[in-house]
Amino acid sequence: MRDIESVIQRFREAGLKITPQRLSIFRLLKDNHTHPSAEDIYREILKVHPSISFTTVYKTLQTLRDMGEIQELSINPERAHYDPDITEHAHTFCRSCRQIGDMALPLNAPLDLKLPTEQGGFKVHALQVHAVGLCGECG
Repeated sequence: MRDIESVIQRFREAGLKITPQRLSIFRLLKDNHTHPSAEDIYREILKVHPSISFTTVYKTLQTLRDMGEIQELSINPERAHYDPDITEHAHTFCRSCRQIGDMALPLNAPLDLKLPTEQGGFKVHALQVHAVGLCGECG
């Protein structure tokens, strides 16, 4: 996620209001490395804005994702998680505690699959890589 001011500007350009609730979501996500789910974000924002709805949180996350400001991760089979780090990197997923972490993966690593940018009319925009195992505390 870029700086909050540029996100605010992009929302305004899209005709979207900057509410205190949305601003709290932006602040919670900025530089967040915990890969929270929509439910995690909702619980945190609810402490500051008791009248916020889950729908507001979810729609804001979807808008941020569609704008390319956050990544939606489908690593955990139970729920999507969100990552404000939009640079190319891989993730780890602990089978036991369900924690998601960042993993450095150089683009020239042996895992470089050299995928075509288009195949059969399908245009590849991104590739998500994650390793599944046990974290240091669980393993």
